[in-house]
Amino acid sequence: MRRILLVEDKRGMRTMLRTALEEDGWDVTEAENSANALRALASSTFDAVLTDVCLPGEKDGLLVLSRTPPGTPVMLMTAYGTIDMAVEAMKAGARDFITKPFDLADLLSRLSGLGSGYGHEIIGRDPALVAVLRRADSAAACDLNVLVTGESGTGKELLVERIHRMSPRSAGPFIPVNCAAIPRDLLESELFGAEKGAYTGAFESRAGRFEMAAGGTIFLDEIGDLDQTLQGKLLRVLEGSAFTRVGGTRQIRSEARVLAASNRDLLSLSREGCFREDLYYRLSEFTIHIPPLRDRRDDIPLLAGHFLAGRGELAPGAMATLLNCSWPGNVRQLRNILLRAAVLSEGSQITREMLEVPDEAARDRTMLSESARVSREQELKMIHDALSRCEGNRSKAAKLLGISYRTLLNRLKGPDQV
Repeated sequence: MRRILLVEDKRGMRTMLRTALEEDGWDVTEAENSANALRALASSTFDAVLTDVCLPGEKDGLLVLSRTPPGTPVMLMTAYGTIDMAVEAMKAGARDFITKPFDLADLLSRLSGLGSGYGHEIIGRDPALVAVLRRADSAAACDLNVLVTGESGTGKELLVERIHRMSPRSAGPFIPVNCAAIPRDLLESELFGAEKGAYTGAFESRAGRFEMAAGGTIFLDEIGDLDQTLQGKLLRVLEGSAFTRVGGTRQIRSEARVLAASNRDLLSLSREGCFREDLYYRLSEFTIHIPPLRDRRDDIPLLAGHFLAGRGELAPGAMATLLNCSWPGNVRQLRNILLRAAVLSEGSQITREMLEVPDEAARDRTMLSESARVSREQELKMIHDALSRCEGNRSKAAKLLGISYRTLLNRLKGPDQV
């Protein structure tokens, strides 16, 4: 189970966050001030830290950040979100920054990315993956917009982080935005900021993610889910390198590099009218596609060893089970199954029975059943269209369809009634 240190001085907020985090699968350790947080960091290890900036004592959240071990991602919370504080936090090593009041689903989604448990590198030696990593390193050396594609769970965010970390902008902030997790009516102000009075509850001006990412990188995850209105506004930013806050008129220069990722085929979406083609070409100045895990099965033993390090080992036969799975959820699914099995094993060897791999035969049966249902619906539609054209005359409809009268009757009854 992922472990998180929650540092929040307000009891009600702390209780609400703890409940939400535990429901999301986190093992939560609470601290109400920086002193307790530092003691927790000294005695335990965590997969992530979530801390308020404004704890008792000026900016004590930044003190917690400075004392967090290297490699442990930290997300900061504050009700006083200024661009100066955000930049200070990012330069000090924070992985993300969120202002109160925030959308809880957005917070959990971002934390899930921070504490993904993959480590900070994509693991694998498969030639296809090695080629991807080399391409990512080439992308890091330039300043083009990069679009990373691949199925869910393949490690797109890790690859984007690698590009930022190896780029000339590595000293600047890395600001992730999950376009699918933030409600549409909030996403524009999250991206571009808002002026005081721009909407109900905007009691002060606030910076957006593009401002926070100045000198660094903004990562637009799940870009395929971006609302079409915002697609147009993002395109103007990419074309003109400037934007305005919600409710504002002042042009703000965009000083952030844009990296984006999607598990959807954006070019196909653009042809269907669901995604702007001009935006696609702006985002995809440099493209990288990560192969699914099923296409690099030789990496499964390496990944298994990484995820189980210090947690247990696989019994004979268990690895064969892993190698024979198609992994529709990719590396994320493999990790979750292995960590769950490690808990079930209680320190003993992990057997194949402990591996809760998907029932692929059942999945195939479901797919076949769904295919049969769709085929049946299409067949009935054709028959009813023919009957309509023949004014209900079944004999004429059978001739029109090129089938016998008895076959027509049987197909109207359905396979369960013949």
